Amino acid sequence: MYLSIFFIRQILHEMWLHKLRSSLAIFCIAFGTFAVVVLLALGDGFYKESYRNIVEIADNSCFVWRGNSSKSYQGYPKGQTYNFKISDIVELPKALKTVEAVAPASEARQSASISYESKKYSKNIYWVTPEFLRTTKINIAPGGRFINQVDIERQARVAVLGDKVKTILFGKQDVLGLKISINNVPFTVIGILIDDKRGKNGSRGDDVFISYKSYISLYGDQSIPFFLALPKPEIGSIQFEKSLRSYFGQKYHFDKDDKEAMGFFDISEIFQYIRWFLISLQLFLAVCGIMTLAVGSVGVANIMFLIITERTYEIGLRKAIGSTDRQIFLQLLLEALIIIGVGGGIGLAASLFVIILLQSITLPSWLGVPRLSWITVAITIFVLALIGLVAGFFPARRAAKIDPIEALT
Repeated sequence: MYLSIFFIRQILHEMWLHKLRSSLAIFCIAFGTFAVVVLLALGDGFYKESYRNIVEIADNSCFVWRGNSSKSYQGYPKGQTYNFKISDIVELPKALKTVEAVAPASEARQSASISYESKKYSKNIYWVTPEFLRTTKINIAPGGRFINQVDIERQARVAVLGDKVKTILFGKQDVLGLKISINNVPFTVIGILIDDKRGKNGSRGDDVFISYKSYISLYGDQSIPFFLALPKPEIGSIQFEKSLRSYFGQKYHFDKDDKEAMGFFDISEIFQYIRWFLISLQLFLAVCGIMTLAVGSVGVANIMFLIITERTYEIGLRKAIGSTDRQIFLQLLLEALIIIGVGGGIGLAASLFVIILLQSITLPSWLGVPRLSWITVAITIFVLALIGLVAGFFPARRAAKIDPIEALT
């Protein structure tokens, strides 16, 4: 058997005799492997965090906002504007068969005084419908809940607090079921938003949510500049937009074909573009790491050619006493693969240590959590094997073709 234990020991002995040369080659491969794995892990974490943030806004939802008419219509002059009313928007699913749900969410125009016993806090409050939870996918702490349809029907005065508001008013106290005052009107706390310490709901920690009916009772049926709407699953974007333009055109007196009179934006149109951008960014990081690894492989190939030059006499002597071209080729190829394997193993171990370290510290929320997946490991091992074969093949083939007569003279 060609690749015997003695054969491998001979290769390791040769590497030990040239420690500096072998160490430099191993370092190049280790650094390249480290770069590939860490960059892919960072890219994967960034991709998952960015994708999650996008998905938090329903990917099939549409933004609708008021505009100004660009043409006259049925006696109404060009340039007229209008206002969406809260009551009109929340009744939209009943008025149009194309609408699955609406999720308007807007701050009160004036700051509300929120108090519990002697503690007070001033903050603009948000009015919402039950569908708001579906469109933003915020999380509620265990034991609590969000505003639901029963609350709307019963006109219950209930509130959901952000974690910051809860801490200011209650500290560490269990608040579910307790009553707060909003502009001297009592509201029962039914839920607390979860703060995951990484920015997932950090921007919601200062918010207070009440139902739209409670809001109207406090501030009146105010106008809103925009709202979020979800079409029914079988309804396409174009049909959905046409139905909204036709409905609001009749209601607010503008031409349904007037694009300036009402703004419409389908999130799904850019959802895939953003997804492909994130995937492309991952591929770019992978290519950067692989290029670093490729530079290391060039160093290995150069070292292998140097080995052949230094051992030309030895190779010629081995051929003279009976070694075949295949034996010479396999020995040098295996030597290159061992260098690649040792360097790759060191690089993988170092990258794993760094990734675990990064996971244990608080990184910027937009960066996400670095993740080492089996796909990353598999890609790295495949690239290492490929580079090892390429870096060792040509020097080994050159060695196998050495003429023993010329080598010994």
